[in-house]
This record gives sequence, structure tokens and C-alpha cells, in this order.
Amino acid sequence: MPVASFQAILDKALADYREKIGVELDQHPFADELRGRDSPDDVLELLGDKANTFKVYRDGNLQVVHALSGILGEAASLVPFPPARAIFVGVDVLITAADGVGSSYDALVDLFECIGNFLKRLRIYTDVPLTPSMTDIIVKIMVELLSVFALATKQIKQGRFTQDGIEKFAKKLLGESEIEAVLQRLDRLTQEEGRMTVAQTFEVVYGLVNNVNVVMNGAQSLLARLTTLN
Repeated sequence: MPVASFQAILDKALADYREKIGVELDQHPFADELRGRDSPDDVLELLGDKANTFKVYRDGNLQVVHALSGILGEAASLVPFPPARAIFVGVDVLITAADGVGSSYDALVDLFECIGNFLKRLRIYTDVPLTPSMTDIIVKIMVELLSVFALATKQIKQGRFTQDGIEKFAKKLLGESEIEAVLQRLDRLTQEEGRMTVAQTFEVVYGLVNNVNVVMNGAQSLLARLTTLN
């Protein structure tokens, strides 16, 4: 993806987030704290420090702590991706908004696990070279993930997570057409990403087979020449 197009997509995502939440992710105080943190361990340490101030951490609810820890680990692993810093700040804003929403632990667990699953999918690609097409899909997934952050944070701020505490996050969230549309787009993108991964894997395997054939043909030719010399 051309750098200009990439930046345009990210800028629009940041503008959409600002419109929904009223927060400038790239100018948020946590964005300043992230500057100079260029390794997953550094980012994880910083996110961990923020999480330790989270009331549910202090209350010791293991389900929520485990789910939130999963988000932090997966998010920190995304350091190699340029939009990752916006994701980190989005996680921080979400954690801050969710602080004190102890009356609906089940909803928070579902929320954190849902986000963690998307982040885990993205983490797979941090250590492998990506084709331009794959990069395009990954960027779009991250942009949609920012939308999920924004909409979930908005619901928490509006007190939606204090109503009917035993209700699962998915049931609450999917009742909102806007959020449902975002999740459907994420689902389509991850399906497309899966198909593209298969195609990319096939391309790699095909290349390896061709290389093996070249080596085998070369070995046979060499063996034939050696036999002739003998």
C-alpha cells in the first residue's frame, strides 16, 4: 500500500474515533508516554503499569485480569505495525473508561476477550514478510478495530455497562446496528485475510517445490556428467 494511501486511511480512522469519543488519539497523553518505546516488552510494561491502576485489577477478579492481560500481551506484540500506537492509546482509553464498572464483570470479560481475539489474529503477522495485498487487509482490520474500541468506549461512558450486569457483552453490543456493522466488516476482512494467507502460503510452497525441482535437476545433470567422466 502506498504510504500516502496508508496515512489517509489511518487519518480517517483517527478522525472517526475523535468524532465518536472526543479524544485525539495521536495527541493523547498516553501517546507521549509511548514515544521512545520501540519494543514489545517496553510497550507491555507501560500498558501493564496502566492496567495495575484498573480497579478490577485491584479487586482481584481473575477472569477480568486474565482477559485484560491477554489484550495487553497481544497489543504489545503489534509494535512492528505503524498503526499500532493508535491501537495502544485506544486500549488505554478503553481501560480508563472501564475502570470502576465492577457491576458487570461478565460484560467486561466478553469485551476484553473479543478485542483480544482480534489482536491475536493480527499478531500472527508480526514476524513474517507481508505482500502489499496482505498489508492492505491488515491495515483495514486495525482500522475497524479502532472503530470497535470507539463504540465500546462510548457505550461504557454512557453507562450501558451498568445496566443488566449479568447480560453478556455480545448480546448488548450486537443489539446496536452500528457496532454490528463494524463487527460484520471485521468478520469479512478476517475471512478475506484467511483466504489471502492460504494463497500466499500456496505461492511459497509452489516456489519451494520449484526450487527443489531445480536442485534435483541440477543434481541429476551433475551425476550424469560424473558418470560420463568415469
